[in-house]
Amino acid sequence: MDIELGPQRIIALDEREGADVLRQRAMDKRSNAFTSGLGSLLQRPKAEDIELVASQRRLDPFWHVVGKATYVYERRREYAVPASGGEVHEVTIEGSTYAVADAGPGARTFRLDAMEHCREELNRELNADARSGAVIADAGAVLAGPQHEVADPTALATDDTLVVSPEHRASFVVRQLLSELLKPVQADRILEESIVLETTDLVYRPVWAFEFLWRPKDKRGVVEIDAATGAVTAGGSILPQIGKVITRDALFDIGADTVGLLVPGGSIAVKVARAALDKSY
Repeated sequence: MDIELGPQRIIALDEREGADVLRQRAMDKRSNAFTSGLGSLLQRPKAEDIELVASQRRLDPFWHVVGKATYVYERRREYAVPASGGEVHEVTIEGSTYAVADAGPGARTFRLDAMEHCREELNRELNADARSGAVIADAGAVLAGPQHEVADPTALATDDTLVVSPEHRASFVVRQLLSELLKPVQADRILEESIVLETTDLVYRPVWAFEFLWRPKDKRGVVEIDAATGAVTAGGSILPQIGKVITRDALFDIGADTVGLLVPGGSIAVKVARAALDKSY
């Protein structure tokens, strides 16, 4: 089994609207922060009674990994070939004669030994929340937008931006992807068995959280806006500033010496396509 580790990147998605535009959109939706539950049907706040008390820009991480597996192999099989009619008792093909036998009501066949030459290619993509591990349903739309690569996540923690640290490292998602790409093959001879991890990206998506106070009721609510897609949701909270941002080396814990631990059994040859570049960070 040959496994090739492709580029490992950190991607920051660009905001599609400016901070002022996002803040105004949140103001327009501020009543939504208090309209969940049965009580909202009886008491709906007036917009003038709601004021913005806090805002936060954060970067939520998710993993985007893409891989391809190729299996090329040969195997011997016996083929049952139907005869042209019930009157056929033998068939001669290229000098070899084969007996025709009954194979069921109205069916007569003869058998040929054959060598099957097989090739299978599997393509898989996985998008997983780097904190919960849940599938990111809108990853395709998000990744289609403007983005840029950064050398290290610590460079993103500017202007009071909260960079949320992943709970899951690269090995978590790579293990899941490998489980979908690895498959047993019925073969007499394997000619090629390889996996290429084409993409291993840690993607940070910008989210703005706006906290509002419904002063007559002394209640607080939050409106969140995904700055990469423009989606607006009610709920969530202003997250506390948490410790130090995890370094690049800690996040990308997949290398030639660790892949063997993720692939059970067999002889593993690992190629690291970008080892020299990764060490430069």
